[in-house]
Amino acid sequence: MTNNDIMAKGQEYVMNTYGRFAIAPVKGKGSYLWDANGKQYLDFVGGIAVCALGHSPQPLIKALQEQAQQLWHVSNLYWIQPQAELAEKLVKASGLDKAFFCNSGAEANEAAIKLVRKYFYRRQEAHKNEIIVFNNSFHGRTLATLTATGQKNTRKALLPCRKDLNMRNSIT
Repeated sequence: MTNNDIMAKGQEYVMNTYGRFAIAPVKGKGSYLWDANGKQYLDFVGGIAVCALGHSPQPLIKALQEQAQQLWHVSNLYWIQPQAELAEKLVKASGLDKAFFCNSGAEANEAAIKLVRKYFYRRQEAHKNEIIVFNNSFHGRTLATLTATGQKNTRKALLPCRKDLNMRNSIT
């Protein structure tokens, strides 16, 4: 398939939630991507800054293969050694008390909103419920994180929810 073939299929079957570039990457190596037409690109996006490990790095492939031979996915209903060890490293490196593992930036931002609200509620300061966000910001696709976005067009349909979350945009 060519870039155009993949884009046409995507436009027919994938919901239009992002402005997409007119390329369809099919493979990657290190910091480079190749599209379906064979053109090479230097990848400056890194999965929107969440997977900036390069493409097909051998140490990561090896670690994934080793882990896949033991456990692929285990629910947070169970304790698993790699998670406990990573949490320990994160806590010691950050100086914080605990680590919270989640699946996305939106989930992390939702957790942050809930934790700060719970913190002030427990201190009997529930009136401290304002969260400041930046203009042109994007924090995920959940209801709270979309409400917190600093993009007026994205937030427009969610304005009734803003009163409950009491979010305010800031340019500082």
